[in-house]
Amino acid sequence: MSRVSKLLLLAAFMATASSVSSAQSLTGNVGSANIATGERAAEVRVGLDDEHVARARLHYEQAFTEWYQLRAITSFRKRDGESWDYTGLTLENWFQWASEANDRSGFNGGFRLAYTFADEGPGEVAVRLSLTDRFADNWEWRANLIAGMETGDGRTTGAELESRLQVSRGMPVSFFGAKSFRVGGELFSKYGNTEDLLGFEQQAHQAGPIVKAEWGNGVYVQVGLRAGLTDGSDDLMTKFFIGREF
Repeated sequence: MSRVSKLLLLAAFMATASSVSSAQSLTGNVGSANIATGERAAEVRVGLDDEHVARARLHYEQAFTEWYQLRAITSFRKRDGESWDYTGLTLENWFQWASEANDRSGFNGGFRLAYTFADEGPGEVAVRLSLTDRFADNWEWRANLIAGMETGDGRTTGAELESRLQVSRGMPVSFFGAKSFRVGGELFSKYGNTEDLLGFEQQAHQAGPIVKAEWGNGVYVQVGLRAGLTDGSDDLMTKFFIGREF
């Protein structure tokens, strides 16, 4: 697929999808498809919204080949004044179908197939298309297109549609000895279910700044803030990720 075709695919999806909004991800990332054989990582994510609802995720992932990686995720939720509750286990299968050249030209592309075993209610199967492109030396954009469908008893019909976009720039600074420091912005959009499409203001769109840092020992950190742009959005959320590759 050519670069023009991929850009047209992204533009078409974001321009045409619309639907009922649902609660936005407090621990979501705009992911890349990059896979390196034998690489492993562990990560903790925490997010908090303006209604004092917190969510947390624990990750472990391992790449078995240059094109396949498996990630296991355990998820938790905490409402204001309550204790943490376990909410489910997700298994994500990552597949990379395109990688950039040695000079970082071209696309990094792949898709994920995930299944969530929910502690209560129906499970979910989700498919995600991931595109990453570095341009103008220090700039990078990432785009994720996601469709999720409920499974099991009590499931709803149709697919929940979502898109995520992030643009960041590497900065020529080093905080606390970080080898890489990037700042940028991201846009998260939830369009709702394909069975019940509504207008733009009823969709959930959030945007805000993002900061990412990496260290030579494999430790990485990400901090983000997003504010609601439409009536169907959560008003405000913050997130903090910390992990290590090894």
